[in-house]
Amino acid sequence: MSNFFKETVDNLGLGVCNVDREKKITYWNKGAFEITGFDEKEILGNKFCFWNENCPVESALSSGEMRESNSVIECKNGKKINISYKIIPNMDKDKKIIGATIIFHDISKHIEIVRKVEELQQMASVDYLTGLPNRRMFEKSLNAALEEMHRGNKKFGIIFMDIDNFKKINDNYGHEIGDLVLKMVSAKLLSTLRPYDIVSRWGGEEFVALVSHVDRTKLFAIASRLRSMVDMMSIFNGECIIKVTLS
Repeated sequence: MSNFFKETVDNLGLGVCNVDREKKITYWNKGAFEITGFDEKEILGNKFCFWNENCPVESALSSGEMRESNSVIECKNGKKINISYKIIPNMDKDKKIIGATIIFHDISKHIEIVRKVEELQQMASVDYLTGLPNRRMFEKSLNAALEEMHRGNKKFGIIFMDIDNFKKINDNYGHEIGDLVLKMVSAKLLSTLRPYDIVSRWGGEEFVALVSHVDRTKLFAIASRLRSMVDMMSIFNGECIIKVTLS
């Protein structure tokens, strides 16, 4: 390999290595060292060992086909990082596989950014206290249900609910008990409704449910069941039993 080519490959910001037919490393560039911490002197001649099971290098060498995906590898210092890799089989003039070139780069920062964006999106659509969809998310679900209804005449119903005397609960027993009531009611509504129905915290002590595939009779029956299930709840605050009811 010429010095010019080696210098070019070293400054790509990518890990590049070559392996022979037995997966022994014959070339290890500067980028591979910077990503993994393994130095060229300690890695050359050793078998490529990022993957102990379902090794894509072995797959590429046996099939002669390129392999490309994301994976998690362990660096020299024991730290695990996310990489994106491409494995390209190398062939001689007779089309016989003689090894492979592995090109990889660290995508851990990208993965972390994606995770944080997903967290922010989750925070923007979920009520922080109850974990239920918030009003904004419910309105999106409602718009989707309306569009689906217009396209396929699929019926749905909406149930508005309110915890009775919630202000008195807060005033008499404190906001900690009030928050507990909200969480318990949320869990009860969620467990009582069907998996494909949606229940949301509308605001304060108000909840709203989007119930799919129902007529008026079934909707009233579901609303009655929700109220009955919540009415069976009670909280003991160490001094007295607090009854919770729903309208």
